[in-house]
Amino acid sequence: MNPAQTKRAETCALRVNPQLTDHDHYLDWKDHTREEVLRVLEVTRLLKEAHRQGVRPQILSGKVLGMMFFESSLRTRVSFEAAMAQLGGHAEFLTPKTMHVGDGNESMRDTAEVLSRMCDAILIRAEDDAVTREFAKFSYCPVIDGGGMSYHPSQVIADVFTMQEHLPGVPFEDMTVMFMGDNNNDSQFACVPVQRSLMNICAILGMRYIACSPESLQPTAEDVATFERLAELNGSGAQLVVTDDPDEHIAEADFLVGEVFTFKGMAEHTGLSDEELRAVRWDVLYPKYQINAELVAKAKPTVGVMHCMPGNRDEEITTEVWDGPHSLLFEEAENRLHAQKGICACVMYDGEPPAPLVAYHTGRVEAALAETLAY
Repeated sequence: MNPAQTKRAETCALRVNPQLTDHDHYLDWKDHTREEVLRVLEVTRLLKEAHRQGVRPQILSGKVLGMMFFESSLRTRVSFEAAMAQLGGHAEFLTPKTMHVGDGNESMRDTAEVLSRMCDAILIRAEDDAVTREFAKFSYCPVIDGGGMSYHPSQVIADVFTMQEHLPGVPFEDMTVMFMGDNNNDSQFACVPVQRSLMNICAILGMRYIACSPESLQPTAEDVATFERLAELNGSGAQLVVTDDPDEHIAEADFLVGEVFTFKGMAEHTGLSDEELRAVRWDVLYPKYQINAELVAKAKPTVGVMHCMPGNRDEEITTEVWDGPHSLLFEEAENRLHAQKGICACVMYDGEPPAPLVAYHTGRVEAALAETLAY
């Protein structure tokens, strides 16, 4: 049980408010320590090794992950559903149409208090980060941010796990990541949650992060301060480099990470016309910040190319590179399954109850049921 559930159980029917903090939730890795991130990565590694040998430990038998999706999803939804099934648990998929929450209906607080008492953890994907934060504030169980407009912790744990696999034996402190394109999660576009979470986890693990962007899309002062704070808190020695020239540091990069230049519905999301959007996005990003064969040729022979997907072939990454020998895109996508197993296990596993206690409660229930059969 988490602390809030334990306290509620100990006080019988008396009302107890949620006791969880950001550290109990997985809203972003900035709320966790280097040791905690490494533990999730180690559990992920062990579960993937077991998976490859046909073993799927049933360590979450009886556990339920409530999944609230206010936006569409492929990788996040399927990876968490498969992860829970393969670990012996259940994932309950919920959409606005299947819930009462929303304008003129049940409040987010009431939804959180009810749903979190029935599940062992909650996954939320919502365009509005305030939705996830509001739910977490009143939740009795841990909440996982499934990818909003500011953070995407479940994606980037898969990313750094993929980096570990690609460069086995190389410590994170010796890895350099170059993120190409939009490194600025500003209020107008707010469409780079993976970038922000990746930047944060690199700071925690001690990786060198190169933000390669036009000046208008470089990291905000707040995100730079967060990077520096996380590096200091964890004693990681992480370095942040900001440049507008892809050639300046390409020879140092172990990983080139792309992200969408534009996404479907971006014009409606930003309130800009297609022409205005092109002027402030496409024209400043393409082709200078595209990952193509010419850029890859300037990098290390072992450089890995990554992208969280969905993406736009021949825009942020050319098809030649997307399907080429340096591509880690589909390995990265596959690792979402194993990383989600690692997260779910670390969030929900609480060990097996003592056998005598199981026998005691089973015996009581069976005795009660036996009496019903006598009627």
